[in-house]
Amino acid sequence: MKKDQRWDEAQETEVEFWAGMAQHDFSVLRVLADNSEKAPLLRPYLKPNARNALEVGSGPFGLGIIGYLPEIPFRIAMDPLRATRMDTNDPLRNYIEMRRKSISYVVGYGEEIPVQSGSLDLVICCNVIDHASNPDLILDEIHRVLRPGGQFFFDVHTFSVLGLIKWHTWTKFRHRDEMLVKAHPYRMFESVIRRKISKHGFEARKITGHTLLSACIGQAVTSTFVGEKHEI
Repeated sequence: MKKDQRWDEAQETEVEFWAGMAQHDFSVLRVLADNSEKAPLLRPYLKPNARNALEVGSGPFGLGIIGYLPEIPFRIAMDPLRATRMDTNDPLRNYIEMRRKSISYVVGYGEEIPVQSGSLDLVICCNVIDHASNPDLILDEIHRVLRPGGQFFFDVHTFSVLGLIKWHTWTKFRHRDEMLVKAHPYRMFESVIRRKISKHGFEARKITGHTLLSACIGQAVTSTFVGEKHEI
């Protein structure tokens, strides 16, 4: 995969971030809580015949959101980082180790998903494309690996107009050496994300995101979508 300097710097920051997270119970619990809270957002839209699923950018704990969808028989978690080794003598980390035994973990990139075309019922991609090397290529790959009618669960932090102006004129210079900036090569508008999802062949429904007012002057929010690959 062709990579640029921004992505290389982002990945170096991610390695440090996750290594630090794994050392502290409160950080591990926060990651688990964030993922477990997203599964109920998806579940009402999940088709009952979903037999397999992939999560792109699951994080190296190896669970992600997919770890909380046990009704799907075959699940793959994929991330550029190697899976974090867990101390099974510790109850919290043993919980992660036991829960991820039912999930196949793959080291890989969203821009080059190592899965056969048209083979998946569901792809999850949450809090990923603003960290990525090529967001459009990730969406292309997700479309490729989904079967016709397959589902796509997606979220990303999106900015208001005022927030993005602040980001480009102050934040990314004032905090250039911090993870806030180094791990995020991209920052996006919700309207741009909606167009990208449609452009890449998905019929999408917004679950959470901006209001008209917050899209102009509000704080960054998580914009969440459930999409479906167009039938052939």
